[in-house]
Amino acid sequence: MTPVTYTIATAAQQIVQHPQRSRLLKLLYALQQDQWPTQAPPWSVNEVQQAVIQLLERLPTSTLLKERLTAIVNSLNKAQAYQILSAALLEILVPLYTQSPTATLTIEAPTLSTADLYDLRLEVTRYCTPLHMKLLVAALLTSKPFHAQSLERFTLIDLLQQLLRRYADLEVLQTQMAAALARLPNDPLYASGGDRLLKLLRILYQRYQQSQTPEATLGSTPPPSPEAEPELTCQLFPPAREQE
Repeated sequence: MTPVTYTIATAAQQIVQHPQRSRLLKLLYALQQDQWPTQAPPWSVNEVQQAVIQLLERLPTSTLLKERLTAIVNSLNKAQAYQILSAALLEILVPLYTQSPTATLTIEAPTLSTADLYDLRLEVTRYCTPLHMKLLVAALLTSKPFHAQSLERFTLIDLLQQLLRRYADLEVLQTQMAAALARLPNDPLYASGGDRLLKLLRILYQRYQQSQTPEATLGSTPPPSPEAEPELTCQLFPPAREQE
């Protein structure tokens, strides 16, 4: 497990095990969703870890985190009580950032070549249908309910690209895989597809770390024509709008 992954996992454990767990979860929910919850979300450790990962993407510096958290606390009726909890949450989350107050997390996701992406799509659907893989990747990208029809306008490559951007660290992805599978129907194709996806990404990430310019592909099959499955540029899960 890498240091950054360990820190994220540890942060999730500290939030869940905190004596004021309910209030910390309310603050974390408000940071993530831009709205104050009526009650603490019933999040598991894995769900808290996913929320922290998404929060680090939305607020990539500790300065932005502090500013947003301060604004939330100041808007509450019990602002004074939550100021102490806000400080406790910052003690947990700020170490996830690098020492520089304006620096972001240091792990970078690999930028795959077009050939790598097409071969990845081919390999992950070798033992399951493209729809199974689409639903699995979508479950890794969001914990919110969704339907297969909502994925029709997105190619599998679109979803895989978003997955790579979301999970620069494979240990985090492996942790979230179990939670994603639990939200999907009990079909062995999802489990086998998830296992294959992790193995293939591990190969690609190791290659990227070694060369920083991945050139080789997973297989020897040439990529199909782009016209067969056009790329989309819109995001599958756009960030929530700010509500001040």
